[in-house]
Amino acid sequence: MLRTAAIWALICWSILPFAFMLRVGFAAPSDIRGGAPDWLAPLYVFNFVDLFGDAEFMGAIGRSILVAVVSSAIAIAAATPAAYACARMQFKGRSDFEFWVLSTRMLPAVVVVIPYFVLFRQIGGIDTVWALTVMHTVVNLAVTFFLLRSFFADLPAAVFEAADLDGCSETKKFMSVAWPMVRNGVAAAAVLNFIFSWNEFVFALTLASGEAKTVSVAMLGFMQFQSVAVGPMMAAGTLAVLPVAVVLFLAQKQLVTGMSFGAVKG
Repeated sequence: MLRTAAIWALICWSILPFAFMLRVGFAAPSDIRGGAPDWLAPLYVFNFVDLFGDAEFMGAIGRSILVAVVSSAIAIAAATPAAYACARMQFKGRSDFEFWVLSTRMLPAVVVVIPYFVLFRQIGGIDTVWALTVMHTVVNLAVTFFLLRSFFADLPAAVFEAADLDGCSETKKFMSVAWPMVRNGVAAAAVLNFIFSWNEFVFALTLASGEAKTVSVAMLGFMQFQSVAVGPMMAAGTLAVLPVAVVLFLAQKQLVTGMSFGAVKG
């Protein structure tokens, strides 16, 4: 009973910020005092109506989905075979390769964003969706690689020894033996990639703050020099949360299974 009460208390505490954001989003400007709404005031739907009619903001949501999906797919496609090779195979230069992958995340985004800006400006990639997709792929690649490498490394060696006795090639061992056992982990990595890309702000602001801006940058449009459109901003925040919430809801089983992969060993 106590455990159930504690779980429900934690759930309510986690939902409270979203409930507050949703209520402010449905509040008229006259019903908001100091950023807090009048909870008993009538619902005001025009914040959301105006957003759905805002082609610029809805386009930013569409671009965010496009960049997140494509960059996640590329990162998974590139990192999965590399992670398998480093986890299950012995070859010269493996440690150097892993260190090189790790080095891509050794510095924070604010340190490397200017060199990347100069690079993409020289090749005509500023304010383009493809440049932001490439950048998000690069940012997520190291995390994806090491996450999947741990999944492949946790697989029991006996199944690979049996595959060797059957004369399986490395490609067949990867496709027929390893992949079915780690696909939930790959799905979890894909979900994390999507979330990281969706929430990324520094590169999105620097490389694509114009026509190719994503939803995280579009949210800045509600902040003016001397005022903040609190109601519309909270409505926009609610819409920005929904795609991530949908992805997490649809992939919750794969996410829990994948993130707990290898946690218990016999």
